[in-house]
Amino acid sequence: MRFPRVMLAAVAMCPMSAAAQDYDAPRTATVNASGATLLRIDARAGGLRVSGRTDLTEVRIRGTARASDRALLEDVKLETERNGNEISVRVVIPETANRGWRDDHASLDLVIETPAALPVDIDDTSGDLVVESVTGRIRIDDNSGDIRVRDAGSDVSVRDNSGGIDIQGVKGSVGIEEDSSGEIEVYDVVGSVRIGRDSSGSIDVSRVGGDFIVERDGSGSIDYDGVKGKIDIPTRDRYRRSRR
Repeated sequence: MRFPRVMLAAVAMCPMSAAAQDYDAPRTATVNASGATLLRIDARAGGLRVSGRTDLTEVRIRGTARASDRALLEDVKLETERNGNEISVRVVIPETANRGWRDDHASLDLVIETPAALPVDIDDTSGDLVVESVTGRIRIDDNSGDIRVRDAGSDVSVRDNSGGIDIQGVKGSVGIEEDSSGEIEVYDVVGSVRIGRDSSGSIDVSRVGGDFIVERDGSGSIDYDGVKGKIDIPTRDRYRRSRR
């Protein structure tokens, strides 16, 4: 699997659905992150990019709200809060939007810059997701859309319903608790790679300093190479081949 790189580079500001939407407006916020120990992001429909920066002591959010009419656009909100050591960023989309039997649609595309060492928890509904250069722990719970993680400095945990997963350059371990559909690529991990349950889609793992474990696999090939630790994957040979 290879995600389209040009599309991903601009995903947060130019989603494929934007062409069908008629109104847009900026949404911005800044939160002091001095002494913070966790950034929680509750995203809804729309693209999301989270970038870690070593020169920041605040969380900076900029985005574009989009909707099918002006009244709906006004109800697309960006909410931020600092509660003790936790910072929360929350997207509010009207419940009437994005239902299959209606023409109403709304989304909020976000670009978030955060202190690199700040751990990040992300809950995302739909839209492509990119996380890069975050050295704190990363947890992602995603419903749909491709996930891309680059240059993570600690452990990465993912739970995904549908969409591809592409993780490269992790100084900790990678745990994919559940993936219902979509291909999985994991490369250049210092620690171990564990996949709890993969329902469908291929798995491609390479250059792993620890173990490679797949607990349950529904369908799709499992390719691996350069694993220094133990390998424990389902024994159905038709779904398993080592390239080296």
